[in-house]
Amino acid sequence: MSRGGLRSPAVLALLVAGCAASTLPYTPAQQPAGFPISADYKVVGDRLRVEIDTGGYRLEDAQIVRPEGAGIPAQTIEHPGSRGGSGVGVGIGIGSAGRIGSVGIGTGVGIGTTLGGGGRAEGNTLAWFPLDHVGPGPWRLRVKVVGVQPTDIVLDPARR
Repeated sequence: MSRGGLRSPAVLALLVAGCAASTLPYTPAQQPAGFPISADYKVVGDRLRVEIDTGGYRLEDAQIVRPEGAGIPAQTIEHPGSRGGSGVGVGIGIGSAGRIGSVGIGTGVGIGTTLGGGGRAEGNTLAWFPLDHVGPGPWRLRVKVVGVQPTDIVLDPARR
């Protein structure tokens, strides 16, 4: 390795782990046990669009908590597609054996095994809030992910 490069595989591993820990710039003061969570936001017209990286786990609830403590629920939550797939396939095959006059016919049905919502998702979740209800930033985003206690993330425009 060159003189200016990384000198230790341990340093490289720490850098890679740090990059994988969070994909979006805003994180909770204390990460929930089990996986990292992060968020980002964008004002789009009269709505606040919040992108949430839940590590692929399903988001149950998202709300903006106002300074007086009132929670404003998301108008819309857009969940990403799940990993893997499910479905039903039907096939018919015709083949012949090595002899003259021997023909075999077979049929088969395959059913996918990832039916249901137990898997992890590919991509981030989007939550949309009416800007006139949540007011100006900074916003305190409270997210509830399946199997994890709710956690708060401060989305502060001054940090940009």
